[in-house]
Amino acid sequence: MKHISSLIAVVLLSALPLASQAQCRSFAKNKCVPALAPYKFNETFSAAQLAPGEEAEVDLTFYSGQEYRLLVCAHPILGNVNWKLSDATGKPLFESTADDPKPSFEFKVATTQKLTVHIDVPGTPKGGNGMLTVGCVGILVGFKE
Repeated sequence: MKHISSLIAVVLLSALPLASQAQCRSFAKNKCVPALAPYKFNETFSAAQLAPGEEAEVDLTFYSGQEYRLLVCAHPILGNVNWKLSDATGKPLFESTADDPKPSFEFKVATTQKLTVHIDVPGTPKGGNGMLTVGCVGILVGFKE
């Protein structure tokens, strides 16, 4: 019986990351998508659980002649995050800092290209109470019809 209890505990613990990832994706879809209006959400988004001091990078493809709104949406527990959009050479096309936050960027690309979104969550990994603070950051793309 003790063996079965241990097995159940292992299964539940291994499912925890999947549940938190699902909650993060749900947060991004439910809380962030309305900020894309009047752009149409194209169902392309990335979402990740990040802590202060962590970084993430996502490559996205944008198609020629299309107008886009790129939105970075962070859970309030993280505060404002730093993010930038760069081209394939690493040249910054847009930057938002925690000191001068801009949650979205509207643009049109002349040629189909892959651009990189780099997210940086400022701060130290442990909050003032010594607890690890983790929150969801979503990257969403909308387009004009």
